Amino acid sequence: MLKILVFYEIIFKFVYMDNEQCSVAFEIKYSGTLFFCEAQLQVYSYKVYFNNRYMADMEYDAAAGWIQTNGTLLPTATIEEIGAHIDGQLD
Repeated sequence: MLKILVFYEIIFKFVYMDNEQCSVAFEIKYSGTLFFCEAQLQVYSYKVYFNNRYMADMEYDAAAGWIQTNGTLLPTATIEEIGAHIDGQLD
């Protein structure tokens, strides 16, 4: 039972870090569908993927908070939710 719980914890919510890349992954509901979302740290932004498909670039602006800078136009609430996961507020 413990192995199953650990497996699901790793699959659905994890932070992966190594020397070259940092990413945050979690489930997110978008357009009525549940997706596996991964935000990969770049130099000044994050690349966001839904089910391993590129969706957007996001970065943090001190005045505006999390903003989308490229990709498929996502609703503000979705950008804020992804940003909250990146910040660790929705672990």
